[in-house]
Amino acid sequence: MDKKTLIIFTGGPGTGKSKTAEKFMDFLADDQIVKISYDEIKEKNWDRFGFDDQGEKERLDHWSLEEFYLTLGKRMWEEKTIVVEYPFCQKHKSGFSELLTKYGYCAVTVCLYTDYRTEYERSILRGSNTSRHPGHLLSTYHKETFHEEILSKMEQPSYEEFVSRIAAKDYNIALGESILLDVTDFSRIDYESVFTRISGL
Repeated sequence: MDKKTLIIFTGGPGTGKSKTAEKFMDFLADDQIVKISYDEIKEKNWDRFGFDDQGEKERLDHWSLEEFYLTLGKRMWEEKTIVVEYPFCQKHKSGFSELLTKYGYCAVTVCLYTDYRTEYERSILRGSNTSRHPGHLLSTYHKETFHEEILSKMEQPSYEEFVSRIAAKDYNIALGESILLDVTDFSRIDYESVFTRISGL
C-alpha cells in the first residue's frame, strides 16, 4: 500500500479497536509501519504529572492530544505508513484533516460498531481489568499515592449513564476510504477480508 497512508481504527468503548489494529499490523507484517497510540501518550502524562480533579484531567488530556498530533506530524514528515486507534470522534476530525492536507497523506477510516448494550457490557468487563491504566477510570490520580483498593471501591456507571455519555458522539469520522465493521460477534468477523481490502486501497 502507499507509504503515505494513515489507517484510523475508531469506534465506541468495547469495540475491540486495539486488538483489531494489532491484528492488522500482524497481517501486513511490515516493520516499516508505525503505530501511534494516543492512549499511551495520555497514560505517560498521567503518570508524570497526575491530576486532582476532572478539570485537570481534561486539560492534561488536551495537552496529550497536542503531543499526539505532533508525533503524527513527525511520522508523516518521515513518510511512514501509520496506524492509529482510539475512540476518535468528530472533534478530532479537523486535526487529522489538517495533517493529511499538510503532508499529502491519504486516509482509511475503519469504524467498529455494535449496539449500546453490547458496548456497555464489554466496558464493565474492561473496568474490572486491573491491567488497564487506572487513569482511564479515575478523576483523581497520582502514581506515587495510587493503590489498587481505590478501584475496588468505585461504582460502575448505570446503563443509562453510559449511553448518555456516548450517544452524542459520532465515531465514524469518515476520513478517506470509510469501512464500517460490525463487531457484535467477534467470532464472526472476517478480519482477513477487511485487511485485504484496506491493503489493496
